[in-house]
Amino acid sequence: MRNAELKQKTNPGKNALSVPALNLVIPHSALRTPHSNGFTLLEVLLAMGILSLVVTVIFASFSGAARNVQEAETIRDRTDLARTLIAKLSDDIANAYYNPSMKDMTVFYGKRSTEETDKPRYDSISLTTLTNWRKPDSRETDLWELGYRFEERSDGTGTIMIRREKRELAKDNKPLEGGTDMEITGQVRELRLRYSNGLVSTGTNTLKWEDEWDSRTKGLPKVVEIRLVLENGNPYLTLVQVGR
Repeated sequence: MRNAELKQKTNPGKNALSVPALNLVIPHSALRTPHSNGFTLLEVLLAMGILSLVVTVIFASFSGAARNVQEAETIRDRTDLARTLIAKLSDDIANAYYNPSMKDMTVFYGKRSTEETDKPRYDSISLTTLTNWRKPDSRETDLWELGYRFEERSDGTGTIMIRREKRELAKDNKPLEGGTDMEITGQVRELRLRYSNGLVSTGTNTLKWEDEWDSRTKGLPKVVEIRLVLENGNPYLTLVQVGR
């Protein structure tokens, strides 16, 4: 009797539910066993992701630093250019020379570029000055004629600052004519020149300024104001005493 009960428990009937066995197949590449000698695919992908993130951060850091260095160099170059132009103009104007008895050879002439107040000015100036660098074994003197003016680019994209040099001064070689032109820069966005004879306005204690000057009727000015603006929009201003 007891053996029959046990046989019945161990041998279920036909109506009993049978549960199939689950056979899970896990690839060896996805798991790392204690006896593995390499990295699993999951570990490799994770390492590559971390490496990509680190490289991206480093590249962004170096890119930002390079951009900051480039901007600093641009600001430095523009500042150096402004200082050079201001220094050259100031030296030429400070050493200006005009002799009424030599009107056919000496001159100081400043011209305003436009009367419109809402447009940038590109003023011009021509003068005889004692800043000539004489060539060795030449008959040149310290006196020569210089001019600064602006011309439109051929493609219409802006203006170019031009310096004119004339070393041969003679009665038959009229002022404001002749000489050699040299392009200086295309980065000037405004050059404004003002002239004063040194007189002070009544009640304001400030100099009287004029936008144009002609030595043939006024002689040399006492003071010249130079206002220079480059591409970055920063103005550079200085006062120059003539014949210091």
